[in-house]
Amino acid sequence: MGIFDLFKKKPKVNGVIKYLNLEDWWLNELNDKERKIILNNYSLMDSENSIIEGEIYSNSQTLLHFFWGLIGWFNKPEIRYIAYKLIEKAETLIDKNSDPLDIHFLYGTKLEVCYKDRDLRSNGLELAIKACEQQIENSPAAATAFKKQYSGDLPVHKGYYQLAIILEKQKRYSEAISLCEKAKFQGWAGDWDKRIERCNKRAKV
Repeated sequence: MGIFDLFKKKPKVNGVIKYLNLEDWWLNELNDKERKIILNNYSLMDSENSIIEGEIYSNSQTLLHFFWGLIGWFNKPEIRYIAYKLIEKAETLIDKNSDPLDIHFLYGTKLEVCYKDRDLRSNGLELAIKACEQQIENSPAAATAFKKQYSGDLPVHKGYYQLAIILEKQKRYSEAISLCEKAKFQGWAGDWDKRIERCNKRAKV
C-alpha cells in the first residue's frame, strides 16, 4: 500500500452489507471489478446498488442466508468465478451456531455451481462431489430442522440425488446403492427404490 492510499476516502457502505457487518469484506476482500459485477447482476427492491444503499434496522437474514441467496446470481460461465469467491467466504462463516438449513442450502447452491463446471475445470467433478458430500454430512441436522420448521415430507436432497447419479455413471453400483439406502432411511424424497433396483441389476451384468 502506497502512502497516498492511506488518504483515499473509502466509499460509504450501507444497506444489507452494513447491517450484516460485511463492510470490511466488501471493501477489502473484493476489488472494484468484482464489486461492480455483483452490483450489476444482483439487485434488491429494483435498485442496482440496493445491497449497499439505504438504512436497514431489521432483517431476518443470517450471514449464510445472504450468501447462499447471492451465489446463485453468478452461475453464468463468464462470472462464475464470482460465485466461487462468494462460496469461499460463506464457508468461513459456518460454525456450531449456524442454522442447519442455511448450511443445507449453501451446499446445495455450491453443488449447482460446481456441477456446471464438471467438464470445464480439471477438478470440476471433484468439487461437485465434495459439495455433495458436504451437504450429505449435514443432512441429519437438516432433516431435523426441516421437520421442525415445515410440515409434510422432506424434499429432494440435491447432494444425495446428484452423487447417486455420479456413482451410477461411474459404475460404482454398491456405493450408489448404499447412498440411496441412506437417503431413503433419512426420509429424503426421491426414486430411491428404482435406483437401487437398477443398480442391483447392472451390478450383476
